[in-house]
Amino acid sequence: MQQTQCRVIVGGETIEEIESFEITDDVMAVGEEQRFTVVTPRKYRDKLRLGDSVELIMQHPAVNGGAPTTKHRGKVIRREASVSPTGGCVLNITTADPGWHLQNSDAPVHIRIQGKTYAQLVDPASSPLFEKTWGFKGLRFGANAALLRRSLKLGVAAAAIAAQQVLDPVHVIQVEPGQKPWDLIVEYCRRLNLLVNVSPDGYLNVYRPVIGGKAAYSLRCVDGDAGNNVLSASVTEDARTRYTEVTVVGEQFGYEGSQDPADPNASKKVGRVRHHDAQSFVHRLCASDGEMTSNGLAQKQAEWLYRRNLYDSLAITVEVAEHHQGGLWWAADSLVNIAIDDLGLYGNFYLQACRCTSSKTDGDKTTLTLRMPDLLSAAFGELPNPPIYRAYSVGGGPST
Repeated sequence: MQQTQCRVIVGGETIEEIESFEITDDVMAVGEEQRFTVVTPRKYRDKLRLGDSVELIMQHPAVNGGAPTTKHRGKVIRREASVSPTGGCVLNITTADPGWHLQNSDAPVHIRIQGKTYAQLVDPASSPLFEKTWGFKGLRFGANAALLRRSLKLGVAAAAIAAQQVLDPVHVIQVEPGQKPWDLIVEYCRRLNLLVNVSPDGYLNVYRPVIGGKAAYSLRCVDGDAGNNVLSASVTEDARTRYTEVTVVGEQFGYEGSQDPADPNASKKVGRVRHHDAQSFVHRLCASDGEMTSNGLAQKQAEWLYRRNLYDSLAITVEVAEHHQGGLWWAADSLVNIAIDDLGLYGNFYLQACRCTSSKTDGDKTTLTLRMPDLLSAAFGELPNPPIYRAYSVGGGPST
């Protein structure tokens, strides 16, 4: 089998002395780190320095008609150089995509978020949370792009401050010291039930995971089947996140009618789901969420927590021999049809992550992480803004 060709471009110069590489694509990660090893003479001694921009390109005759594909754009964040009489000069390079900056750099303090739209926060071209030196190319939408664009035109939740009195505390929504841009972006995108990560070519992706549909790939390990393509497979199940009962408690003060002053729980909003068939024993999760200000919202949040934890409770790891299948590079956020007799796994599963590795000694291999399908989402839907109450108000009610 022909190996995947990998080359690295730094400052317009192509480096082809790649001994091995590792590339990861994971829908649950941002700032993904890629690694490659360069066995090189002294000519690269002063290249591939910290902060250098790197483009990693993969190419194979079976994918895209043999055309090159950019699989990673980022900057060098770690460099290890070694030399020995027998091994020569070796550079071990770790690079990270632009999402690394969102997680590792604090946002500028006291930037006002209030009154801005979601789009103004997540678009690298206009958001005060992004720096031009980070290398983002722009904002890209996943499936249902028109719907996602429309959602991002909504404004950020804001307190009712128009009628503030002189002695009222000033209430603003702003960046506080130590907050990361990623934390703010994820929080507001979660309100629209959107996941966020960074594409290999440097765009911030806003999307919803694939639900249903046709599988893009196939994995088989069946006795006597000529189509078997699995090198190894394992499945891990964990009872810690597989719950039989989930309860969510929210609280809304003095709303939806009169409350019983003798009942300390009168204002609490409760949602509860039970899935007794999930385990052979009772396994309960109780959570508090101040945004669940009605019984209906608490009920939806309870079901979402059950599904989100169920997603984490099972992981399938499969190793295959190539970085591609059916003319497509392996890519996360896809469906994979599985038939593995010895593990009793059949049907479509969600591809969460794929890790491509290659070396001149071991050839090309891809490690896949799969989960149960149709469970992953950022939230149960678009979260409404909770009602806001004026501080120090005697007779005030909720306002939007």
